[in-house]
Amino acid sequence: MDRLIIIDGYNLIHRTPQLKPGDGRTLRQSREKLLNLLTWMMGSNSARILVVFDGAVGQGSSNESEGAGRVEVRFSRPPMNADMLIREIVEDQVERVDHLTVVTADIEVAQHARAMGANVSIADLFLAAALGVGKETENEDEKPQPLSKADVEKWAKFFEENRAKGEAADD
Repeated sequence: MDRLIIIDGYNLIHRTPQLKPGDGRTLRQSREKLLNLLTWMMGSNSARILVVFDGAVGQGSSNESEGAGRVEVRFSRPPMNADMLIREIVEDQVERVDHLTVVTADIEVAQHARAMGANVSIADLFLAAALGVGKETENEDEKPQPLSKADVEKWAKFFEENRAKGEAADD
């Protein structure tokens, strides 16, 4: 069974202090920490993970793949951003793999993925599973960033629309 998980890289990194740059951690180190976490999470799982990041000036970034094994990295090339590249990859891969999942907190990326037939995992839930649900932290400030009220309303509408589509399909 061919399974592909596409991760909105910076979207995930900036959702939690455990990955976010700052306090002596560079953006490069944040990316490396995320990739190490994903590699560890994979274990013997047969899924492939594709992490998409916005390209950075002077980084020599391109749409070409980097990384080895089942965790692959792609950087968007301006004027394309990571969201655009994720949409392009979803459109290209949705019919080529048995299961396609997009991990993001961006509602527009999620809506596009779902419309194309991919599964969607909310970044915060993915992070909770990856970092340990209910795991005690030494610093109370190290909690994932909460969704804004507007984000919660958008996600609620997104899931309500998909629930209604699922009920209609069952009829």
